Amino acid sequence: MKKTILIAAIVSLFSVSATFAQDAPKKEKAERGMNDRRGGMNWDDPDLNLSKDQKDKLKALYEENGKQMKALREDNSLTDDQKREKGKALRTSQKEARDKILTKEQSEKLEAKMKERREKGRNNQGNNQAQQ
Repeated sequence: MKKTILIAAIVSLFSVSATFAQDAPKKEKAERGMNDRRGGMNWDDPDLNLSKDQKDKLKALYEENGKQMKALREDNSLTDDQKREKGKALRTSQKEARDKILTKEQSEKLEAKMKERREKGRNNQGNNQAQQ
């Protein structure tokens, strides 16, 4: 009888802890900002040395661009090719607006960081496909 109660208590303890462990990442994900959702830029990066005004402008720029891209993806009146072209134009205009906010040195550092992240992502993607 005591063994049965002990086993039931242990099983309950593990199932409760497993439930909380599954909830933790969801909470963290919900608290992250839009730029962090897909590993976006951290505007507090000390290498970029951004002023508060620059951070605010960049955040607004990326939020607005995100809304425009979402609207574009949800627009069923456009073909895939049209969506691709408009998306490319949006990214180009975003880059131009971003470069007006940043100094040349900051822009170069940001481009280097973004390139590094893309390469890292490609390497991780290749590793994930090799494991499957």
